[in-house]
Amino acid sequence: MNVIVAGCGRVGSQLAELLSYEAHNVVVIDSDRRSFRRLGGTFNGVTLEGVAFDEELLHEAGIESADAFAAVTNFDNTNLMAAEIASNVYRVPTVMSRLYNPDKELTFYKMGIDYVCSTTLIADRIREKLFQPEEVIIQQDRLDVGIQVVEFSVPEDAEGKLAGDLNYGVSSRLIVLMRDNKAIEWNESTPLRRRDRVIVTMRKEGWRVIKGCLGEDSCPANIMPVSGPALETVSEEPSGARVIIGGCSMVGAHLAYLLSMEGHDITLIDVDPERFKRLPGNYGGRVLEGMVYDEETLVRAGIREADAFTSVTKFDNTNLMAAEVARHVFNVPHVLARLFNPDKEATFQALSMNYICGTRLLAQVLLERMLKPPVHTRTSCLYNIFDLVEFECPPPWDGKPVSFAMDKSRAAFTYIVRRSTGFMPDENFVLRKGDTVTALATPRRSHKLEKYLNKYQKG
Repeated sequence: MNVIVAGCGRVGSQLAELLSYEAHNVVVIDSDRRSFRRLGGTFNGVTLEGVAFDEELLHEAGIESADAFAAVTNFDNTNLMAAEIASNVYRVPTVMSRLYNPDKELTFYKMGIDYVCSTTLIADRIREKLFQPEEVIIQQDRLDVGIQVVEFSVPEDAEGKLAGDLNYGVSSRLIVLMRDNKAIEWNESTPLRRRDRVIVTMRKEGWRVIKGCLGEDSCPANIMPVSGPALETVSEEPSGARVIIGGCSMVGAHLAYLLSMEGHDITLIDVDPERFKRLPGNYGGRVLEGMVYDEETLVRAGIREADAFTSVTKFDNTNLMAAEVARHVFNVPHVLARLFNPDKEATFQALSMNYICGTRLLAQVLLERMLKPPVHTRTSCLYNIFDLVEFECPPPWDGKPVSFAMDKSRAAFTYIVRRSTGFMPDENFVLRKGDTVTALATPRRSHKLEKYLNKYQKG
């Protein structure tokens, strides 16, 4: 496909790299040539300096033959105009736009521009994950087949139990065992260690297996499914929780408003009081001027009694520092940080930090909305080291065992849906064309799998 990306900020460069990696013909436009430095060494597309809605430049970019156009600059008006020209003047089949300010959503809607609002997308994802317990940080929605995928930490009392104890017939199956932030090879007799992270696929009766292995007392109390609401009762989001938000960015202001409207006790901290003007008039929480990682400021915000803390400034180091102070100095139960630069993900992962990478999230959503790729990312798990993805079994795998497909894809299969029936396959399970596979893969493996499957989607 021929794709034009207008804007080479963090999101635009990430999107362009993903498209280039999948062998699409990509042209990137930006008014500042220095922004092209963000493109990695593997990017093999074309870069053009200029304004995203300049028609002469768009002609040079080949807009007449473009299959898709993405306007992802840092300015809503620029994105709106560029997307409108691409859609209404040049009739590009697929046009997507990025939107910052939620107040402008009605304008984009009235203009008929398909858009993704980064502010609401990131704020909603933070809101979804903020109150999830330490044991589980992911969600996925396949309740219709009665299979769940859960993630949890091995508690201290379960140290020394065997990995094989988490496997029980058709009720439960251990998929990934992660130790010291690395997935390790394991077998039935591998001893579990405290703070190991595991991904288990299971049916309803699998809860008994988990409790039998870990013990009623040591089993994580708030263990929850990847697949949304549990098949048995688990803890829910607290009502009237005390939440501290660090940073009145656009995301921070929107998140504070949403949580305050839901009845939570919100304190919003920012070093610049001018930013509090972003808050709507009916915001029901408090504001506090100060550095988001300053201990005295946090104490004044009530962090000793806080149920949750999230830092959403526009500075990754600030967010990480604030989240670490909340976790290790004040022992806040639920802590989550916002991450801008995907290059810093390894640092956040090494510190076992629960985080949302808005850049990667937005680029992935734009990619899926634009191209409808064969691999759909449901969510991220294990501190964003793995993605939970879904795809259809390609023709070459028809009649082949799962072991063959896992070797080809380098993904760990969690379950398979065939004609509305869910299966938790072993390595000898025979695949059929039309099967829907849900699997765990690193983002890099997921992109390689997508390139592999694209050949058969086109055919």
